[in-house]
Amino acid sequence: MLPGREREQNELSRVLNEARAGHGGGLLLWGEPGIGKSALLRDAEQRAAEFRVLACRGNSAESDVDFAALRELLGPLADRVPALPGPQARALAAALGRGPGPADRFLVGAALVTLLAAVAAEQPVLLIVDDAQWADLATARALTFALRRLGADRVALLAAVRDCPAGAVWQSLRVLPIAPLTDAQARHLLSRRSGGVGAPRAARMLRLADGNPLALREFPVDTEDGAGIAWGPAPFGPRLRAAFADRLAALDPAVRTLLTVVAAEDRGTLGAVTTAAAELGVTPAQWEAALEAGLLTVTDGRVDMRHRLLCGAAYDAAALAERRAVHLALAAALRGAENSELCAWHLAAGLDTPNPELAQALADGSDRVHHRNGPLAAAAVLRRAAAITADPGTAGVRLATAARFAWEGGDIESARRLLTLAETRTPPPAIALAAPGLPGLLELVAGDPARAHTLLLRDAAVIAAQPPVTAAASSVDSPSQQRISEDALTITSAEVAGARANSLRRGRGDDIAAGLRLLAGRATWALGQAPDLPMDGQLEAVTAEPSPILAAQLLPGAEQLLEWGLAEQAVEPYLAVAGGLRATGDRAAAIGVLPQLATLQLATGRWEAGELTLAEAFELASGAGADNILAQCWNLRARLSAQRGAADLVADSVDRALALSRPHSVPLLVGSAHWHHGFHALTAGDAEAAYRRLRALSQPGHEAAHPTLARLATLDLVEAACRVGRFDEAAAHAERIVAWARRSRARWALAAAYSCRALLAEEDRAEHYYRRAVAAGDARHTSFGRARSQLLYGKWLRRVRRRRDAAEQLRPAAEAFERIGAAAWAARTRTELDLTGTGAKPAGTGSTPLTVQESQVARLAAQGLTNREIGAELFLSPRTVGHHMSRILEKLGLTGRSELRGIDFDNGMRLTLPSG
Repeated sequence: MLPGREREQNELSRVLNEARAGHGGGLLLWGEPGIGKSALLRDAEQRAAEFRVLACRGNSAESDVDFAALRELLGPLADRVPALPGPQARALAAALGRGPGPADRFLVGAALVTLLAAVAAEQPVLLIVDDAQWADLATARALTFALRRLGADRVALLAAVRDCPAGAVWQSLRVLPIAPLTDAQARHLLSRRSGGVGAPRAARMLRLADGNPLALREFPVDTEDGAGIAWGPAPFGPRLRAAFADRLAALDPAVRTLLTVVAAEDRGTLGAVTTAAAELGVTPAQWEAALEAGLLTVTDGRVDMRHRLLCGAAYDAAALAERRAVHLALAAALRGAENSELCAWHLAAGLDTPNPELAQALADGSDRVHHRNGPLAAAAVLRRAAAITADPGTAGVRLATAARFAWEGGDIESARRLLTLAETRTPPPAIALAAPGLPGLLELVAGDPARAHTLLLRDAAVIAAQPPVTAAASSVDSPSQQRISEDALTITSAEVAGARANSLRRGRGDDIAAGLRLLAGRATWALGQAPDLPMDGQLEAVTAEPSPILAAQLLPGAEQLLEWGLAEQAVEPYLAVAGGLRATGDRAAAIGVLPQLATLQLATGRWEAGELTLAEAFELASGAGADNILAQCWNLRARLSAQRGAADLVADSVDRALALSRPHSVPLLVGSAHWHHGFHALTAGDAEAAYRRLRALSQPGHEAAHPTLARLATLDLVEAACRVGRFDEAAAHAERIVAWARRSRARWALAAAYSCRALLAEEDRAEHYYRRAVAAGDARHTSFGRARSQLLYGKWLRRVRRRRDAAEQLRPAAEAFERIGAAAWAARTRTELDLTGTGAKPAGTGSTPLTVQESQVARLAAQGLTNREIGAELFLSPRTVGHHMSRILEKLGLTGRSELRGIDFDNGMRLTLPSG
């Protein structure tokens, strides 16, 4: 399979199909090294199973040897040469090195026509010439000569070249340019190779590879050179290096130097590149040669790489001394206050030993780089500064600050790696001031919430203990030695003091500490251990906080907001925070906010917006090393799939969520997976399985036990318990939600409490509770909860033989379920509506051989209900249901009740066979 090459594969298949039909022809694939020409030729060979395949590859060392490629191509047919007419046989034997004398080129071409026509009469022939730009001219002329005369034979020629075929012998073939992969195609190939990488790392790989499939396969995805914080060219793999070696060798050395300068500068600033290249001996004539060859373009003061990979190959092939000279020349070209950070960067790129002054210059400019180029660039600068810093403590602070910037840019992998390095060089209190709360945040999104709680409180205590930051202390460049805390006795440098001042000034120390304590509380809640305290004023505090990062820390968890009935009020604050984080580029904080926002949007009937938010969350979290966030996304996907009745998607989503969350023992995430799996079982009619999975949410010591989820899933559990006859347990759970409804006054809880009591009530009281459940819930036409209340009420009305009243509840419920895409629930409601006998197509009418009651029994049996459950629905004894089942199977000619699932009840009781 070749992702993104469907158009090219279709063109190759067309050539093969024409050859099969007796219309010989050829196709020339043209594209840069690594673009996928060879892969397409191999794919075509696999599609040509019935062809006689003859293949060769051009070799630059033999391109001046006449018929060298033809010898390789026709080797398998050498034993058939003597059977050719005498002059042709002698000429072709001489060309293949099997006979004396020079080979007459016309006779060689004629012999090739005769030989290929004879073979094609037996079976179709496919000729493949890879790297045809290096095939000798004699072979190229012989093959194109023969192909022009084999138009009525079953012969196809496929060739591939790297350079433009204009003016070459191969131009007589139809040309198929092989373009770089589109961004979407390249992303797909990258994800197949790596199993998913984080967005920053993927962005760097896609930029470097420039749509080249070989580069996407060979670039160092898993190393620091491939990280989102990496800057500049990346090292080539062996195959990619070999693919460009000949093209580089053919260039003038000065042009290679120019390409190396452009790759090292990597911003396209014409002035800097021109000055540095001139310093290294590149003349205007050599510039002109590079432009005329289409290697570079110059427009509006910018120089752009027309062939980014060729420039990268030039840098990769340059010796270490050459690279240093290039960076030093760029540094000299960038002198001046406005380019001080870039100058320092290039000076540092030429070093492999500590340089305190240069390291300080890089660190001093990191905030300016952050402002101009974003957090990932700032992280790269500080990473470089740390690499040439001699003092371990100072290096550790710089690494911790780099980790903070990497986190802000969404490169969680790099943040974790940098923080780990920092921890080997400097103590936790210094790290807490350079990267407040980062160790705990990393645990919160991808590790153990219990450890996250400990780390967040530790950092909060360090920050809270700091004295107020004065104007003098807030200068990063201050040379004074300042102690940052009693716990960091060994760290007293101005660098550390500056990091502390910068962090606390940016986020207001007391507010940072308070935010970290809130996050620690959220970690405790994820463990199911937090007290159920009211959320008074928390959303107001979010709205009042101007900093999106701090506001994100103030946001309560989505399930907490659902529990307290504050989902509707929380949507706008969540949207504002998410928008602010997008605007500031803080991708890591957005990763944590988006699944929560999607949960709230879906819970409040904003289905389309919720699915879009969920898709964005998936994009950011996939491959980012944020296991807990990704588990949230999969849990939401499971819930949506359960509503739609997509059993395979539910199972896959639940399995993925559990695989991510179980290693970290996160009850909130494991419990969510159990809840949605149980909800799906209830949707599918498997009440016993639903009961087992949902019961776990309130079982002390169970991995899925979580009080918030247990409350939110109460109605699901009570309905499942009632359907399997566990009425005492159902009553106990019902009383718990009644107590919560009284305490929280949340509308969803009131509706759930009334529905639970209705399910358990005697007939004379049930309607009172059902009516209250419908009235108490969300009144919007996109509310799943309201539609469900109407379904339960309508189902009860039908069972007490008030069929018209039942239909009045079931019709709007069915319409609501259909509107929000809850297909499984819509089908279930439509079945109930049909059983009322008031729909457009009442059960038991038309061409069906069944009576009304038999049709009702058959429909319920098709859903998997047992005789006892059917009897409870229709007020029949199990024995009577069994009698009806015997008659149904006899009338419909079925051998067992499982076959009822294939019956189309709305179209004459026809048996529908499964596809495939």
